[in-house]
Amino acid sequence: MSIPRVIDFRCRPPMAAQKLLFDLKLGRLEHTNKFICPPAMATSPSMFKVGEKEGLDLLFKEMDEAGIDQIVVPGRNIANPPKAVLQKTDTDKINVTDQELIQLRHDFDNRSIGLHGINAEQPIEKAVAEIEVAVRDHNLAGAVLEIGYSKAPDGGPLSADNRILYPIYETIVKLDVLLMIQSGIYAGHDIGANNWPPLDRVMQDFPEMKLVLAHGGYPRVLDAIALAVKHQNFYLSPDIYCFFPGGRLYVEAISQLPDQFLFGTAYPFGPLKLSVDMALEFPLSEEMMEKYMSGNAARLLDI
Repeated sequence: MSIPRVIDFRCRPPMAAQKLLFDLKLGRLEHTNKFICPPAMATSPSMFKVGEKEGLDLLFKEMDEAGIDQIVVPGRNIANPPKAVLQKTDTDKINVTDQELIQLRHDFDNRSIGLHGINAEQPIEKAVAEIEVAVRDHNLAGAVLEIGYSKAPDGGPLSADNRILYPIYETIVKLDVLLMIQSGIYAGHDIGANNWPPLDRVMQDFPEMKLVLAHGGYPRVLDAIALAVKHQNFYLSPDIYCFFPGGRLYVEAISQLPDQFLFGTAYPFGPLKLSVDMALEFPLSEEMMEKYMSGNAARLLDI
């Protein structure tokens, strides 16, 4: 099988604001009870240079070594990440701005594609205006919404189908860009944030919206796959969770939904080259592998 073009749909470079992720990744290696998952347990040189220019230079080199053409980098604009994420982090800066994404695109020779981070707790008119500026003025490819870290106006958990968010969805459809929704075991203050019936209702109301479920909806794997069956504009990027317990369900589903899965490394949780090499071992035809590794992403990003 020839080696296809590769687009990494979820990569968080070693910028200062990403330190909490690298602390979480490297802290996992110190656990007495080991988690036998090769990507999760492996490291690369760039992971030890967070906040340094050398770290970005090393990541750029690791992209070439892994055969990765482009990376998709989500912005972040949240106030209250869960304690599990912050427990080893001593930095106050956790957000990634549009300006940082623009600079990264320049530093990475246009091989970095940014997504605007939505602050869902600010007035919705301001959130919408910021998305429009990010896409129209700064040429970002869409936006990312981390619902599990956000509160509803009444102070309770924010659900994806809360009507207060509908102007955001309307804007995403109007601009014809993608919306990434965060999922996974650290996607909220507990794993209950991974509740996908609300996304089903959203997709029924906005069937034209291009929605990507980052980390594939884990641990609610079957629910997430069912939504991809039901909604043709619903995409899954399970990245490192393909190798977590139960993750083989994603691999099996790629051959049945070849147009709706997107490759990702979840770097720093998975090193670039190892993640690519392990994905290339999936039992997929050459056509399906090309779609998974880059074709679907290129179509979704219109590149």
